[in-house]
Amino acid sequence: MTTPLDALVSALHDAASYNAAAEAPPEAVVWCDANREFEPLLPALRERLPELLTYGEFDAATRTGPAVWLRAAVAGAVPAVVIPEESTPILYLPGVARETLKGADDCPALLQPLVWFTVAGTVFGHINGKDWTLRGFLASERGPLKLSIADDNATRTALSHASLRFCTRPVEELRGQRWNADQLNALLAPDLAADMLDWIDGAFTELGDPARFAAFANIAEKQLKFDPRKLSPQDATRRLAKREGRWAEVWTRFAASTGFEKVVTYLSLEEPGTLFEHQDSYPRLNARGETDLRQKLLGLAELSPETAKARISELEAKHAWRRETVWARRGEAPLAQALAFIAKIAAAETLPSHDGKALAEAYVAAGADVDWAAMRALAVAPRELDREAVAAALRAVYLPWMDQGALALQELIRVGKVKLAAPPKAGPGATTILFVDGLRMDLARELVRRLEDEGVKVSLSWMWSGFPTVTATCKPMVSPVASLLSGPPTTSDVLPLSPEGKPATKPVLFKLMEAQGWETDRALLPDAKLWAETGRFDEEGHALGARLAERLSAGVRDAVDRILQLVRAGRSLHIVTDHGWLLMPGGLPHAALDVGLVEPNGKRTRCALVKAKAQTSYLQVPWSWSPEVSVATATGARSFYSGYEYAHGGVSPQECILPVLRVASDGAQRSVTITQTRWEGLRLRVEVTGGADLRVDLRLGSETSGLSLIKGDRVLDEHGRTSFLVSDEHEREAACLVVLDDDGRVLAHRTLMVGED
Repeated sequence: MTTPLDALVSALHDAASYNAAAEAPPEAVVWCDANREFEPLLPALRERLPELLTYGEFDAATRTGPAVWLRAAVAGAVPAVVIPEESTPILYLPGVARETLKGADDCPALLQPLVWFTVAGTVFGHINGKDWTLRGFLASERGPLKLSIADDNATRTALSHASLRFCTRPVEELRGQRWNADQLNALLAPDLAADMLDWIDGAFTELGDPARFAAFANIAEKQLKFDPRKLSPQDATRRLAKREGRWAEVWTRFAASTGFEKVVTYLSLEEPGTLFEHQDSYPRLNARGETDLRQKLLGLAELSPETAKARISELEAKHAWRRETVWARRGEAPLAQALAFIAKIAAAETLPSHDGKALAEAYVAAGADVDWAAMRALAVAPRELDREAVAAALRAVYLPWMDQGALALQELIRVGKVKLAAPPKAGPGATTILFVDGLRMDLARELVRRLEDEGVKVSLSWMWSGFPTVTATCKPMVSPVASLLSGPPTTSDVLPLSPEGKPATKPVLFKLMEAQGWETDRALLPDAKLWAETGRFDEEGHALGARLAERLSAGVRDAVDRILQLVRAGRSLHIVTDHGWLLMPGGLPHAALDVGLVEPNGKRTRCALVKAKAQTSYLQVPWSWSPEVSVATATGARSFYSGYEYAHGGVSPQECILPVLRVASDGAQRSVTITQTRWEGLRLRVEVTGGADLRVDLRLGSETSGLSLIKGDRVLDEHGRTSFLVSDEHEREAACLVVLDDDGRVLAHRTLMVGED
């Protein structure tokens, strides 16, 4: 690959050539540059020409000095300057024309020590005896390159600014077109949208990079009808918001980013002049929308459920557009985001109440998504001010829906149409059981979605829980040793007993499992029986209350990781849980229960051990481990203790309809596809389907084994996305984007051109 810089180096070497049979070797090559046009190339030339010396103020690092110093350096009298053997010193004289040196009588005294070299050396220049100009060297028919470059003041100015970038391009790329000011400016400032945003944001200034700024200003003036040398960033922001002409491209770039905070500040000072302007350009309108929506959601607390549903529908019609704006993507419209989930809850159908199976199947198919919508509404609005508004909406429409479902299931149990689970009489057929604590059906459905995104084949079914829906009762029921346990005729802790009569606490359960040949931590052999546990949903729910909603997504992600680890080790999984739970910000409604009716320490949030022969209106259901023990459940979605946002132990679809998942060991082949690559200047944005938590690297050349062009690989986020910058040193060169697993294996790859889509 030959560049104009290569040609310039060769020409300087050729200037030192001579006929050894008839001439003495030149003492130096004198390179005059009256207009300093080659000066931007000096740093690159110094790296390649150690014999290059420069006239000017003394600077040892750049081998620069006055004429006397240059004369001494050429003579070898300056120890710090070492001219390579068989090389001829090159004296670059910026601001000096050859006529100045050759006119000895008129030559300034400070330059006179160099006059000798016009006789004893050779002068670098055009064959016509004149000094090379930059354009002349590049375009002259009698020069080495013969490129086509316009000869006007604007082009000459642009060439001076873009000289280094231009002269380091391959000559083959530069030929075949006529270069003018616009093309040269674009070469130096190729990304007008990014430069404009950086300028408004204060990251790009004329002082910091005069040459690039000049090119940018010329392009902006021509393409955007905006001159940053005369107008302010606020003026630019006003045009940005209106998105007229090519300003729309600048807006698109801004909308795709999450930075440019000063641009946001400038936009916040603007308002639309008419209703026909882009309303989504203005953060003030979004902020007003959030304030209005907050007040309206808070007002739902005073309405009946049906009126609240109608009001939510109206709010959704008014505010839905804000979810598609740049402000929503920047996290500035949390209530508009939450409203989408609240609207789904408001539109939810009541669960069937005539049949238990119909109720359960409807809950699995659609009801669990209502629960997930409630959790997402809370998660997307974490600020306390917004949470209060979301909580008011959930209490207006989600709490009545949840209460109706609980009442329906309780009635079905009361009349004998639903029988909750009893302990199994035989051991499980599975050899690997993964217990996920508190895996409610909505979390299980989200878990399935994420596993399928990872290329895992998983089946989801359901089963009734035991009762009461607490860990002490229900976890032993799904353990592989459940058939060995029994229930006593009386209990205060609702724990079954081991064959030795010990309460089935976790240590006792684990010891019993190990006695039956089950590993309870990690199995060394893939065919060994394994009981594994993951998940902290129940633990965090008791600790965090409604704030659990903010932790659910991360908890599901952790469960996915554990499942993938086991399945990729060759195991087929049977995934179970103990119970679900209810969650309501502000606390579940209170169900009064006289303490005198309850056994000592027998009262919990959603269930209670009622004394024998005690009279109570609450539904009493036999304990799963012993029909001699009856346990009362709080009516509907209520709690025996007030103020509890998170609770379980009672009867409701959320607590009693448990997910059962099965994953085959051959279902773990991960499908990884590079679905999108997009260059924004020299920043590459990448999206990989099935790529969550994998790594990507960009490697030089079209092969997957090339050198990395980025400092360390990048980890893809949970959506399979990342971005990174690439040095302009490799612009327009071929590169291979690779997706890697933790062992460095290439799972997918794509060949790209750096900086070009």
